[in-house]
Amino acid sequence: MENVDSLRWRVVIGGMICQICAGMLYSWSLYINPLVNLHNWTRPQVAWTFSIAVLIIPIAMIFAGKLLHKIGPTKVIFIGALSLVSGLVVASFIQTIPALYFGYGFLGGIGVGFIYVTPVSVCAKWFPDRKGLITGLIVAGFGLGSIMFAPICTWLLSDMTPNKVFLIQAAIIVVGVIIGAPLMKLAPDGFKPTGWEPKAATATGVSTVPSHDYTTAEMLRTNQYWFLLVMYLFANLGGLFVIMSASPIAQLIAGLTPQQAGGIVAVLAITNTIGRLVSGAAVDWLGAKRVVTIIYIAMAVLFFSMQFMTTHTLIALGIGGIAVCFGAMMGAYPTLVNEFFGVKYLSTNYSFVFLAYGIGGFSAGFVYKLSEEYFGGPNTAFLIIGICCILGVVMSLLAKKPVYKPAG
Repeated sequence: MENVDSLRWRVVIGGMICQICAGMLYSWSLYINPLVNLHNWTRPQVAWTFSIAVLIIPIAMIFAGKLLHKIGPTKVIFIGALSLVSGLVVASFIQTIPALYFGYGFLGGIGVGFIYVTPVSVCAKWFPDRKGLITGLIVAGFGLGSIMFAPICTWLLSDMTPNKVFLIQAAIIVVGVIIGAPLMKLAPDGFKPTGWEPKAATATGVSTVPSHDYTTAEMLRTNQYWFLLVMYLFANLGGLFVIMSASPIAQLIAGLTPQQAGGIVAVLAITNTIGRLVSGAAVDWLGAKRVVTIIYIAMAVLFFSMQFMTTHTLIALGIGGIAVCFGAMMGAYPTLVNEFFGVKYLSTNYSFVFLAYGIGGFSAGFVYKLSEEYFGGPNTAFLIIGICCILGVVMSLLAKKPVYKPAG
């Protein structure tokens, strides 16, 4: 019989490879100005592509979560890769904005959604003893995709049209998924590592073991679901606003060249990944709820300060700081949902909470358009998002786990 420890770490490796493929989405802002210059479109028009993708991602995750236990993780990831690659191929032939929206936005969003949720759910069940750390590692893979692809994308775009770069991105994804997807295996129901027993409370004195594994229908009937959804929305609005516009923001506020702004996108990718990794350890130490509160405090300070970051160093620190916070939130929130509603139905439960990602990304598109077209720059957007982060601080302090009440 295969060693269980070896098997579960192999699943993590496969999951990280697949997340790297999906995470290339976070290099999107590098395409904005080249597409604007090539087709004479406006920046807000092009930026909507990313908003459509992030709106579709959580919806696709719901369907992927339902398929996961029916057809297995490898097939779910292959379906996602087929959609993502098809979207990039469509995008490579675009001549109109609707075609870009359909290819990169709609088909790409479906693909990323199917790929993203699978390792998060599968690996959480293999590692009940290290759920914060493992969730951090898996979502860090998504950030690594942008770290690896951003410099490649910047170099390619200096000599090629975006259409050709889309095809190269598709080819890289095909190779990565062929390697990573077959390594994904489901853990047996109720799996526990040898010699490990769940603890009723952490060092913080707060129980991390939910009183009940909530089905998705049960979760949706709780007030806590809607509370977590709205609270998550604010972080996604801020993080996705910066990701979708990091390059043009750096050029506008700090006067950077496109090549220098490409370096800022690389900084964003690196710091986003660091946030995902660090949050895993922080959650295991402090508890997910406290980590969320700290993140929101930091995000509020950074967004209120962004308009003053007018040098290369300052804009790198500002965008990098927000990326750390957003990555940390991506690492902490699956564990928070796990602690509130249990691990058994985590794939579909987290997908419904992750609808905040889609709503936040779509809202970021509106905020970007409003700020750019009516106020001449992103400063109004920074103020709006900063206020939302203050609301996030308050909500995180008020959040309480549900108490299960059996029907009847």
